[in-house]
Amino acid sequence: MSGPLLEVEGLCKSYGGPQVLREVALSLRGGEGLVLLGPNGAGKSTLLRILAGIHRASAGTVRIEGETARFRDPSVRRKVGFVSHETFLYDALTARENLRFFGRLYGVDEEGAIDKALREIGLQRFADRPVGSFSRGMAQRLTLARARLHGPGLLLLDEPFTGLDPGAARDLDAALLAYRRKGGAFVMATHDLAHVTGTGTRLLVLRAGRIVHETDLEGLDREQLERIYTRHAGAGLGGSSG
Repeated sequence: MSGPLLEVEGLCKSYGGPQVLREVALSLRGGEGLVLLGPNGAGKSTLLRILAGIHRASAGTVRIEGETARFRDPSVRRKVGFVSHETFLYDALTARENLRFFGRLYGVDEEGAIDKALREIGLQRFADRPVGSFSRGMAQRLTLARARLHGPGLLLLDEPFTGLDPGAARDLDAALLAYRRKGGAFVMATHDLAHVTGTGTRLLVLRAGRIVHETDLEGLDREQLERIYTRHAGAGLGGSSG
């Protein structure tokens, strides 16, 4: 599409106390990767869950592919894929059976599409093995395939590198780069700077629910990123998402 794939305006969220998100606004086009950094409680996970239609915003507008997204709207679910450190896979089912199950939820009931997804993540040899026997890296690769099976233009990733060994992390980096090169876009919350400049194109720093800094990632190294984070987030990196 010619316009932004994702548009967020004036997004606010409160659970009855202080606001978790405060007037968040952003825009994302196909081929871009937006990385969210911020201390625990900054609102990163909440933002992703609102974009995915899992949580309801208190105020503001989210548009995906030009269409206003609403809470638990099935059309939103078809436009996005959600990946986190939790796989949401069924251990007793095989890789193929997991993809078949999730594919049917989105109207994808073609074995050819499942075979293609397994090939793209290098798990075709393990297609009929129960997921409970998979390594953390294999399970995360299958999670990415699950999130992309219905062909979403937007991926939402919440700490996707948690628990991955270096080889599995490199595989995920490569998969995200390939996804962007094909015109997809992603929003990723992470604390792992090693995977920021290699996969993303832009950086947002959140603090107390507000965007306090935004910059392009091109040309930035890890030391520069750490300085940016410390200056704007007021804390060192570490811990889990929030």
